[in-house]
Amino acid sequence: MEVPGFWRIAAVGMVSKLPSSMIELSLLLVVGQEYSYGTAGLGVGYFAVGQFLTAPLRGRLVDRHSPRLVLLVCLAGYLTATGLLADALSAHRPALWVLALSAVLGASTPPVAVLMRTVWYKAADQRLLSTAMALDSAMMGTALITGPVLASWLSLSVSGVAPLLVIAALTALMVFLLLDTPASPRPAQRRHWLGPLASAPLRRLLLADALFVLAVTAVDVVLPIYAKQYDAAVFTGVYLGALSIGSVLGSLALGAAPGLLARGPKLTALLCVFAAGVAALAAAARFSPVAVLVLCPVAGLVIGSVFGTLRTVGGDLAKEGEVTETMSWLSSMDMAGGAVGAAVFAHIAVAEGGRTALLLVPGVILLSAVAGWTARTPSAERN
Repeated sequence: MEVPGFWRIAAVGMVSKLPSSMIELSLLLVVGQEYSYGTAGLGVGYFAVGQFLTAPLRGRLVDRHSPRLVLLVCLAGYLTATGLLADALSAHRPALWVLALSAVLGASTPPVAVLMRTVWYKAADQRLLSTAMALDSAMMGTALITGPVLASWLSLSVSGVAPLLVIAALTALMVFLLLDTPASPRPAQRRHWLGPLASAPLRRLLLADALFVLAVTAVDVVLPIYAKQYDAAVFTGVYLGALSIGSVLGSLALGAAPGLLARGPKLTALLCVFAAGVAALAAAARFSPVAVLVLCPVAGLVIGSVFGTLRTVGGDLAKEGEVTETMSWLSSMDMAGGAVGAAVFAHIAVAEGGRTALLLVPGVILLSAVAGWTARTPSAERN
């Protein structure tokens, strides 16, 4: 609350999380109603690819030009793509057209979430930065619980396209609330064409981020498969909800006591705790699905805190005038890690069993911890 304009930033931050937490399920449901669920899955994939390929570019444009201009241009493209997609679904146009529009929807998504992290990073001083990022992560965890529920209710109770229209309205609202976001300072010196990627520590941080999200997605994918394999399908959604609840509570607890990790390599310490939590989850899977459910909040305890710390370290490593692009690269790595984690660990869980797949996840997290250990600035080592 010591951050200037805290309540406004917090309210805007909470609303900004809803569209991203609703969009994938909304696409899956609305496309699945008119086409096959295989096509719907491809639509979600095309949307993610569109976001992944353009997120760093959108972040660079925000840093080098006016955030207002980038937000408005992206919003125009996003609303147009939403309207065309709704028309294509109602008219049952060819599936390839729907997939193409899904990709355009992803590519034109206004960089609202990235800008919110930039707002937090600029508004909070170093003493409060970890608390601000922890709060941002807790909001994301809360949205991941409420967003899909809202999307499914709108789809089933109102109409298939209703979630898309609500998401578009929320996105437009967020854009207009963020139009006055201050532009990044523009240094006089010439930037490297690689932008933030020219920094070796930042490249290692991006690797740590991708491996971490790969591991989180692996757990999200493996747990439902494990539940079905052991006749506990009723726990499928409960497992993921328990992980999210643990993440939210952990983020709030660490955010309220930033001094708890004030010294030493925070990111590596948090990742090691996460690895231990998933190892305990894998051990519980040897006993019963109920034991897994009990330990899910424990396994998820530091997930939100790791996300927040990755953003904090990324902001510290970013050069002046490259904060938004750096946050965009982190978002792209989230999507890349998530895609690989879902594909690889779904295959392992089906072929070798959910318990075996869970046993492999801590190894991935420890690789992320090694990469995170090397992604430090001298000032970070002194804190």
